[in-house]
Amino acid sequence: MKSGHSRADFLELLEPLKDQLYRYAHKAIWQVDDAADALQDAVLTAWKSFSKYQPGTNFRAWIFQILVYTIYRFNKQSVRHRGASLDDIGEDFQVTMDQEESWSFLLDHPDKLRELLDDRLVAALEQLGEDERQCLLLRLLEDFSYKEIARMLNMPLGTAMSHVYRARKKLRQTLATTNLEQRRAKEKA
Repeated sequence: MKSGHSRADFLELLEPLKDQLYRYAHKAIWQVDDAADALQDAVLTAWKSFSKYQPGTNFRAWIFQILVYTIYRFNKQSVRHRGASLDDIGEDFQVTMDQEESWSFLLDHPDKLRELLDDRLVAALEQLGEDERQCLLLRLLEDFSYKEIARMLNMPLGTAMSHVYRARKKLRQTLATTNLEQRRAKEKA
């Protein structure tokens, strides 16, 4: 290891990021039970590669990049079967109009939106494509810039931006549809 790359240096840089790294792993991985393992794997990889880290550069982006690639690998190994594509939602004009009305309702009643932010949000996130989910979580949860995300995921800046845009749009459709279904179920009850 180069001088300036001691165990203490690594731990000092890692310590303030532990919660952020775990939160990201927990949201980005398909099998939630694998989040701790993926994080441990990423930290071990980062430790082994710490001699390649350039002091004074963005350690947070560096270690998140390692975590993102580790999660990609874990998700590839997952045998989890994906549900129906969100592309099937909104084919019909009436469904789209109902979704828009439902979304407006959620914006006007944030307490109802908070009720949806549970397992259904996690399920909606899982329905996103891998790149869309990674880009969205890095942007919204971890507040990385589009430029940092593009660099981390080795993709063009415009691609990172479009992944975030599409992911937000799909989540909006899913949450609106979920709210609409709940409202209809309550009306029937």
